[in-house]
This record gives sequence, structure tokens and C-alpha cells, in this order.
Amino acid sequence: MALFLSLALNALLALESSASLTDYAPSFTTCPDTSLVRTFSAGQQALNPSESHFVSQREKQVISQNWRAWLGDGSAIGYDTYEFTDFARVGLAFSGGGYRASNFGAGVISAIDARNATSVSAGTGGLLQVASYLSGLSGGAWLTGSLYMNEFPTTQEMVLGTQPGWTADKDLLLPGSATNLTSAENLAYFENIDISIDSKAAAGFNITIGDGWARMLSYHFLNGTNDVSFFDTSSHGAGQSWSGIQTATFFKELQAPFPLVTIDTNGTFNTTTGTTVLDLNVWEVSPFEFASFDPDVSAGADLTYIGTSLFKGVPLNASSCVVGFDEAGFVIGTSSNIYWGVLASGDVQEVELLASIFGAPVNEETPAVAAVSKWPNPFQGIAPSTFVDSSSSELNLIDGGTNGENVPFNPLLVKAREIDVIVAVDASDDTNNSWPSGAALLLTAERGAAFLQETHQQLPEMPASVDDFAAQGLNLRPTFFGCDSTDAPLVIWLPNAPPLNGDAPFPTLQQNKSSSNETKRKSSSTKRTKIPSGVSFQTPTLLIQTGADACSAP
Repeated sequence: MALFLSLALNALLALESSASLTDYAPSFTTCPDTSLVRTFSAGQQALNPSESHFVSQREKQVISQNWRAWLGDGSAIGYDTYEFTDFARVGLAFSGGGYRASNFGAGVISAIDARNATSVSAGTGGLLQVASYLSGLSGGAWLTGSLYMNEFPTTQEMVLGTQPGWTADKDLLLPGSATNLTSAENLAYFENIDISIDSKAAAGFNITIGDGWARMLSYHFLNGTNDVSFFDTSSHGAGQSWSGIQTATFFKELQAPFPLVTIDTNGTFNTTTGTTVLDLNVWEVSPFEFASFDPDVSAGADLTYIGTSLFKGVPLNASSCVVGFDEAGFVIGTSSNIYWGVLASGDVQEVELLASIFGAPVNEETPAVAAVSKWPNPFQGIAPSTFVDSSSSELNLIDGGTNGENVPFNPLLVKAREIDVIVAVDASDDTNNSWPSGAALLLTAERGAAFLQETHQQLPEMPASVDDFAAQGLNLRPTFFGCDSTDAPLVIWLPNAPPLNGDAPFPTLQQNKSSSNETKRKSSSTKRTKIPSGVSFQTPTLLIQTGADACSAP
């Protein structure tokens, strides 16, 4: 089969090529005079100046007005918003969970969006507009990327509208035919993806199935693809960079929260829990930099020039720096690259199939090489006494929830960001029925207490185990943690759960397994069924259960 597929693809590749597809390849330019890497200490953190400026200006020019537009004068809740000079700083966190997470997250976005009149009438529309930060990982990164690469539309328009947005009715791996790997449309899809990733290899960069995965996601979530153009040779998101968010009109006009995508480092994998160990580095990608606020790294690199070979922050070739490595599809693809975990769990078949399609080598000596997403290490030579990958020329990066922290709290808990409220949208697949159990919160609290006391805020007190979450019914309704806490942010946990009124949940919000991936940690999906007709993102989710105490104290 692999030989036949290879011959078929080669035949198609010989027929035509497309320059727009090759925009996936990074290019080279003159290095700037400015420093490409900044470092700081764990005890004296510093945010990127451009991030600080964006957040302060958005809060000053936009958010203060949005609070008043949402709450009015505040008299109904015992406040006078016109006397406020400082409003609470809010961060939104969207979990991993493949299509389930992106669907659920899109529904929550609509439920808190002031552009949705139904949500405004319900009282929830407006929370999105007062948020300073928005973080996503894995399936939540798909949602984040599609929002920011499509000029931050409403989710109704992005998912179900007439403009190119989501093409969620097509399978991620086999969009032409889910039962015929070598159908003409599937082969055209593979061919075009091969053209893109081969152009990156030709530019001198190592490729893996992470690149093929990135291009697949670009077809389904980035701007520029619809049902009519899906199998043609247009760019399908190639050339859209994460740093390009800086120049987007909506971003320059401060009309959206500051976006952050979370990524994990590969390392020791526990096949019983389906997670890596908690002491591995967690990374974040903003429009301005690639960074880690973990105390053993404490550094950030200019995202525009990420991919440049650096040593101690200095380009190895001062006359040639890389631009365009920060492909938006590659960013969200890295954050959702589950294949290293699939391979570590012993499922080699799917990885080998994808590797054969995309030309990434798999062999007995180094099978994991093909399964990670490879980033040139911008921090080579930085913090050699603490940063375990300081001597490596590349970073091997994987799904941002692989360590079990499936809700991207990490960037929102950075002390320098001073976030007061975190809305945690959790679509994790922890139970037999694919609902979250609270495990992501507990693992975040565990990692914070063990490794991040100096650098990150700690989560407020919460139940001690997932059994306690279930016993109190917290996994079935929104819950506020830390209502009376003075040393931790307020956490508003919105778990994906059956409807409160007893109705059956939409089946498309359940996890759809890929054909050969049955790992313990099932928080990412590679396929799903078509969004059914009649689904609307206009009706807000009930965020507070009537008659229930929203605040929890264990």
C-alpha cells in the first residue's frame, strides 16, 4: 500500500506545482539591528514591551468602555462603574480536545460575545469584549487560530457563514473519501500538502509529520479555503504567519484579546496515564514572541525571526535571518501534534502512514523523530545550567496538553500578567462519556506548586481529587473557584457537560476517534462528522445554573 501510494503521489506531483502552496516555506532576509532574544530572571519577570503596550492600550481605550456597555452603571449589582479606574483583568482559556473542543469553545465564544444579540439579552454577551487575554491549546488553538486569522469574526459567521472559514464538514485526514485512501481527491489533497512541506525542506528545514498535520489544519481552519476551492492549488493558508496578527486591522484597533497558544516539550511518557511528566518545559506563542516563563528558561524570542539559527541570542549568520517560519498552521499544528503521544503509546501504524504520505522518515532507531514538530532552538546557549535543551539546535515540540494540563492556564498564571479572573473553557475527554473531570485543574495546581511558585500565580483552593469534583457535581455545571481568595485569581470553570435541563447532548460534540488512535489521553481528535443542519451558535450556553451556588469551597 505504501509503495502504491508513493508512486501515485509522485505521478501527481509531476503534473503540476503551485507557487502559492510553496509560501509555506520560510525565507531569508537581512537580520535586524534589534536583539532577537530577551532574558529575565524568575523573580523579576518582564513581559514583551509590545505585549504590555497592547494590553494597557486595549484596557484604557476599549475595555473600560466595554465593561460599562456590558454592566451599565453597575447599580443593579451594587457598584458604580463610572467611579472605577481599574477593572478586573480577565483571561479566557480554551482547552484541548480536537473538534469537540473547538466546537464547544466556539459556542462559548458566541455565548459571551456582545455582537450576538441573543447573548446580550441573556446577560452573558459582553464578557468576550472585556477580556485582556485569550489562550488556547490543541483543539482550543484551532479555535484561536481561526478567530485571529479570519479577522476575529463572530463564530456563527466563521463556522457556518458564507465566507471562507471552517470547512468542518470534511475529514481532516481523508477529506475526499474516508473509505478510499487513494481516491482522486485524497491524492490531490496529499499532493498539495506535499508541495508545501517539500518547499520547506528545500529551504533547508527539517520536516516531520507535524508539518503535514499543520497543512491539514490550515485547510480546515485558516482563511482562504471553502468547499469549492478545497482540492485546488490555491494557497490554503500557506504564508499566513502568527506574527502577521500584529498588522491585522482588528488587532491594531485593539478589538480582540491578546492571543497566546500553548505548546509542550516532548519527554518521558507514561503509557498508563497518557501524559508526559510535569517538569518538562511549557512554551507559549504570542504575535510578538515565542517564550517560556518557566523558571529554568525565562526567555523570549522575536517571533518574526523565529527559525533563525541563534547562539546566546546572536544569529550564527548575521547577514541572513529567517522569516515566515511562524506559519499559523504550524503554530496551531504544533500545539495539537498528538502523534508523538500516539507513537509513545505503541501505535506506530498511523504515524508510519502519515510519514509515508509526507516524506518524514520513520525507522526503528529514531521513530519519534517523525512524530514531533521541530523548531530551531532560539535559546541555544541560554541558561545552560538550568535549561535542559540549552545545547540543542532544535526543540522537539508536541501537543500543548500532553502533560495533562489540558486547559491553557499556564500563560495566564504568569505573575507579570497580573490576571485577576480566568474563564476556563474545558472540553477535556477524561471520562468514559468524554466529559471533563477536573483533572486538568488538578494537574495545573500540582505543576504550579512543584515548579512554578516563583514565576506563576497558584490556582485557588479546589477539591482534592476528580472523585471530589464528581461528588459535588462540579463537573456538571459552571463553578467559581476562589471567590474569597486574596492571593489567587478567580477561576470560572466551564466544563463541557450534558445540558442542565436533561436534554441529550449534540453527538458531534463527543470525541470522534481517528481510525487507529485509541490512546488513554483522548483529548485531540483527527476526524469528526459533519456539523448537522440547524446547529446555531447564536443561542448562548447557560453559564450559571439557576438556583445553584456558583461559588465552590471544598
